[in-house]
Amino acid sequence: MTFNLLNLLILIAIVIIPIIPTFWAIADVPRRRFSSTRAKVLWFAVVATLPCLGAALYILLARRNTQPDDSGLCAGQK
Repeated sequence: MTFNLLNLLILIAIVIIPIIPTFWAIADVPRRRFSSTRAKVLWFAVVATLPCLGAALYILLARRNTQPDDSGLCAGQK
């Protein structure tokens, strides 16, 4: 079987595109203000261990109940 452009596009659609929300959620969790540190760590663990499902759950359930963290601590500022 030859590897052509169509096979590459199918591979990207099946493997890479579903992972994008996971990476976005992993980057977004530390930037949000949760009700507790425990909740933040729990959501980070869910997103990291259940890649596509965890990201979908975070986006649908947790993100709308949080606010951006304006303290600047996650950006490396003290």
